[in-house]
Amino acid sequence: MISFPVDNRTRNRLESNPNRFIEDVIKKFVRTSPFNQLEAFGNDLIFETPLIGFADGNDALFTDYKQVVHKQHFTPREILTKYLAEKLKEESPEIKSVNVISFVLPINRKTKTSNAREMEGPSLRWNNTRWQGQNFIIELSRHLVFVLEQFGVHALAPELSPCYKIFTPPDNLASSWSQRHMAYAAGLGTFSLNDGFITPKGMAMRCGSVVTDLALTPSPRPYEHHLANCLFYATGKCGACIRRCPGDALSEKGHDKARCLHILFDKQKPWMEGAHGPGYMGLYAGCGLCQTGVPCESRIPVSGSQKR
Repeated sequence: MISFPVDNRTRNRLESNPNRFIEDVIKKFVRTSPFNQLEAFGNDLIFETPLIGFADGNDALFTDYKQVVHKQHFTPREILTKYLAEKLKEESPEIKSVNVISFVLPINRKTKTSNAREMEGPSLRWNNTRWQGQNFIIELSRHLVFVLEQFGVHALAPELSPCYKIFTPPDNLASSWSQRHMAYAAGLGTFSLNDGFITPKGMAMRCGSVVTDLALTPSPRPYEHHLANCLFYATGKCGACIRRCPGDALSEKGHDKARCLHILFDKQKPWMEGAHGPGYMGLYAGCGLCQTGVPCESRIPVSGSQKR
């Protein structure tokens, strides 16, 4: 764990502008952490400068996620209450404030370019980014929780919590804490035809979140609806992600999760077996073809989709 100074000057920064303080903590960690490096590619950065947003944990939108995502999806208050009840050994801990800190990590431009050239499976850079990038997200989440706790603030990364679950078929393929839905609530982007998440820095990204009882100012959601940034839904004339999919998991009707899983674990298995060179890692190759070589790879392609 990276050390963090807890002195009067730092405490004053947190108390005077907690949103800005958290933004600075996250951006510095992304900029300086050795975990944010692709070891096989000259220690290039895995992720570029992050986007950061905040959401009120009592927003009614989080209750809607029980229908939109999964019936067992946690609200921020539910998971923070559960965490504090176990930590403080209190049945009903008092929680005055609940907020979500969401961060979007844009993937390195070189990595996006390498994957955009591929047609059947991911580039090595993309594969390494998928798994080393996940390790980085874990370290960043732990660091942010650690920093907040140094000031007596309660915080947790729900995806690292023992109560986090992934639901698989025959149940709906989903999780009890969706990072993309947290990012949507925090004003960082909207969804797309392929179930990706289009941010001002594009869809080729990863994201994470932390829940805290620190009082924060929610970020505005600068879009009219949850599909506002997708060119296909705006004009009906895109569908570039459909053409990029190597296994017909995408159509104008949307994303077929079962077919997508087949691509990841069966069709692209040769990548993990060395058929396309050494160095591939993780549980599966990573794909990501529909996130690269498309108009929304690095930007919002819809003109005027953001509220003015």
